[in-house]
Amino acid sequence: MAYIKIWIFLAVLALANTQKTSVENYYGDNMHAVVRNDEYIDAHRRHYAGNIWYYDFQINKFKEAYLERVNSFEYQKEALVRELIRVDEHLYPLTVLSDFSKACVQKYKSLIPSMAWAKSEMDRCISVASNQANSLITYMSSTNRTLQSHYATTFEKELNACKTKFNTTSPTNYTICLANAVALTNTYTLNNQKSFSSQLQTAKNSVAVHMKTVQECTFGVYNTTVSRISEANSRIDTCLRGNDDCSHCSGFYCQEVFSMHHSLIDPQNATMFNPFYRREAGKCLMMNIV
Repeated sequence: MAYIKIWIFLAVLALANTQKTSVENYYGDNMHAVVRNDEYIDAHRRHYAGNIWYYDFQINKFKEAYLERVNSFEYQKEALVRELIRVDEHLYPLTVLSDFSKACVQKYKSLIPSMAWAKSEMDRCISVASNQANSLITYMSSTNRTLQSHYATTFEKELNACKTKFNTTSPTNYTICLANAVALTNTYTLNNQKSFSSQLQTAKNSVAVHMKTVQECTFGVYNTTVSRISEANSRIDTCLRGNDDCSHCSGFYCQEVFSMHHSLIDPQNATMFNPFYRREAGKCLMMNIV
C-alpha cells in the first residue's frame, strides 16, 4: 500500500511539472513574439521619420538654392552703383573747371538716374523674385504635412486596433494585422512620394520662369540707367563744344541713344536682336554698346 501511495504522489508531481513547463513555454513564446513585433514596428517608425526628414531636407535645400540664385543679382546692383559713382567722379572735375563747364554739367546731369532710384528699382526686382520662394514650396510642404499626419494618426490608429483586437488572444493574427497596417502605410507613402517628386519638378520649372523675369527686370533697370548716362554724357560733351543750341549742327550726335549689351551682338547669327525694330519713327538713333 505504501508503494502505491508513493507511486501516485510521484505521478501527480510529474503531471504538475509538465503543466508548469507548458505554461512557461506558452508565455515565453508569446513574450518573444511581442518583442519581435515591437522591434518590427519601431523599425518602420524610424523609417517613416526618415521619410519626413528627407522631405524637409529637399524642401529646405530647394528654397536655399533658389534664394541664392535670386540674391546673385545683388552683384548687378553693386556694379550699377559703381558705374554711377564712376560717372559722378568723372563729371565732378568739370563742375570746378569753369563756370561754363559747370553749367553744362548741371544742365544735363539730371538725366542720369539717382543712385537711390537705381538701388530701389534693383531691390524691387530682387524682392519680387524673393517673395516667390514660399509659394514655390507650398505644395511640397503640404504633401509633407499630409504624410506626417498619416504616420502620426492613421498608422498609429491601425496599430492600436490590431493590439486591441488580437494582442492577447491570437499572437499570430496580431502579427499579420501589424504587417497589413505597415503594407497599407507603405503604399500610401509611395503614392505620396510620387506626388512630392512631381511637385518638386514643377517648382523647378517655375524657378526658370522667375529667373527669367528677374533677369529681364534688372536688365531693364541697368539698360535704362546706362542709356541715360550715355545720353547725359553726349549732351554734356556737345554743350562743352559749344554746339548745345545748334539745331542743324554737324557731328555724330543723336538725341535718342540706345544702349545695347555686347552679349546681344552675334556676327555669326543672321537673325540677331534688331535694335531698330520699334513702333516709333526717328531721324537719328545712336547706339551705345556696353
